[in-house]
Amino acid sequence: MIIPLIGRHSPLSLNSKVLLFKQILRPILTYSAPIWCITAKTHRRKIQMLQNKILRIMKNAPWFVRNDVIHKDLKIELIEDHVKTLSRKFFSQLQDYKNPRINGQVEYAHTNGKYPYPYSTTKWSLSLKPP
Repeated sequence: MIIPLIGRHSPLSLNSKVLLFKQILRPILTYSAPIWCITAKTHRRKIQMLQNKILRIMKNAPWFVRNDVIHKDLKIELIEDHVKTLSRKFFSQLQDYKNPRINGQVEYAHTNGKYPYPYSTTKWSLSLKPP
C-alpha cells in the first residue's frame, strides 16, 4: 500500500518519497543482508532491478533516462553498495560482543576485491575437480 504514496500521481514531494523509500522499502529489500554472500549474482541483480523500478516510479522518469542518473539525482546508493556497508557495520559490531560463541562464529575478512562481499571467503576443504 506504499506504492500510491510514492507513485507518479502522489501529492508528496520528492524528498518525502525518498524518505519513505529509505525508511520503509529499502529495509524490506535488504532484509538479512549480511548473509547475502551465498546468493547468486542473478538474484542480487533482480533486487537491484526492483529498486531501479521503484526509483523510476518515484522520479516519474521516462524510459530513456539512465538508472545511474536517477540514483545520483536522488542520492541513493546501489543495493550492492548499501549491502556492503550494512555487512561491514554488522561484522564490526559482532566483534564487540563479549560472548565467545558469537565471536567464534564469523570472522570479518578484508578482501582485495576478489569476492563481492568481505565475508564470502569460504574455502572448500575438498577439491571439486576430479584428480
